[in-house]
Amino acid sequence: MILTSKFVDRKAELNFLRERYRSGRAELIILYGRRRIGKTYLLRKFLEDVDGIYLLAEENETNLEDFSLRLADYFNDPFLRENPIRSWGAFFTYLAGNSEKRLVVVIDEVQYLAKADKGFLSTLQKYWDLYLSNTRVMLILCGSLVSFMEGILSAKSPIYGRRTGAWRVNEIGFFDLLEFHPIDLETAVNVYAVFGGVPQYWADYNPEKDFWDNVRALVLSKGAKYYDEPKYLLKEELRDVSRYFSILRAIALGYTRFGQIADKARIETKSLGKYLNVLEEMGYIRGERPIVGKGRTVYRINDNLFNFWFRFVFPRRDGIEMGFDVVKEIKGEFKDYLGFVFEDIARQFLVSLNKAGKLPFRFTRIGRWWHKNEEIDLVALNEREKEALFVEVKWKDLSEREARGILKDLERKGELVGLDGWEKRYGLVAKKVMGKVELGEDGWLVWGLGDFKRIKGFS
Repeated sequence: MILTSKFVDRKAELNFLRERYRSGRAELIILYGRRRIGKTYLLRKFLEDVDGIYLLAEENETNLEDFSLRLADYFNDPFLRENPIRSWGAFFTYLAGNSEKRLVVVIDEVQYLAKADKGFLSTLQKYWDLYLSNTRVMLILCGSLVSFMEGILSAKSPIYGRRTGAWRVNEIGFFDLLEFHPIDLETAVNVYAVFGGVPQYWADYNPEKDFWDNVRALVLSKGAKYYDEPKYLLKEELRDVSRYFSILRAIALGYTRFGQIADKARIETKSLGKYLNVLEEMGYIRGERPIVGKGRTVYRINDNLFNFWFRFVFPRRDGIEMGFDVVKEIKGEFKDYLGFVFEDIARQFLVSLNKAGKLPFRFTRIGRWWHKNEEIDLVALNEREKEALFVEVKWKDLSEREARGILKDLERKGELVGLDGWEKRYGLVAKKVMGKVELGEDGWLVWGLGDFKRIKGFS
């Protein structure tokens, strides 16, 4: 099997699968994640190394017949080619009978099988207990409906207790995404702000075209590949998306507290919690509390394309439908939007430095802090050693004077956090900072985009 696209990152996922393969025992692995996240590409890369059968389920009634033909080709079985398997029990029995040696079987989009046959998982449980658990089969069930796959992992699932491993495939981090295209860091931040860490979106980005031409072609025009992407993804998992749309729209516009979301989305507070929980379980939003002290939860959109779409695309759909070019009006707001995205990138940057031992101490927790009208973008803590690093993040070029002003104000805010007796350090991450050497000599930690270029060497 030859892969034609670039394979980026996924070292941890591949190592997980390879370790399970090397166990030699029967393995029932659950692999899942949202669409376009790279699950299928990951599995095909794994199968390049170990050989095995890849079976893709579809929304039709012929999956068993199609799978039979794939098995017949793989095992060179002319009888099976003429006599396709008629039941899932027979399918699993056939696998058991052909797994004296290590046998890898991947079933992708497994949710379609369970949808077509309500007894599919119960049949798998029965035949796993009877036969498969005593073989050398490695069965990987892969799915893109997060809600369904989370259900497979729950205690109510027929195969609960049978799985030997599970992995949720998440987005790729910013610094690994840089391997996709030879683009400068500032452009990469812009691309990440729109497309996040979803590999397929980056694969579709054309580095030979201008950034805004790419966004226009992929998102901001009627008929574009990702013009309706959030709507498509939500409708795939949810029955009634209107309330979820209202919630995501409110959060994207900056209404991040529970009461604010309820008011803006016009949803009763007693009902809002369940909708927020669903979106959080699906990975589209996250709730945050201050890393130190008490404070109300605020909600943020996890997926950058969702965030961009609900903030910039959704309210302009009428104009886009009529063929208007909305890029000019979006550009005016995009810089402010980038500030929040750059905070996320700065957090990833500090985590990478932390892993590499490139900070004054190793932190064990990192997050945001706020109280009343005061806020610190990033706070990194080592609670055992009582050491703290406070960091401000600015998506702009700063003079040395501006940087000193920000850092001195950060020192003031650091005293408000209440970590009395802790050793405290103060840092700044910006697009560019003048006078970095002088600021460093005064005890402050300062980084710009130029420092990002060396991060891959730290990992």
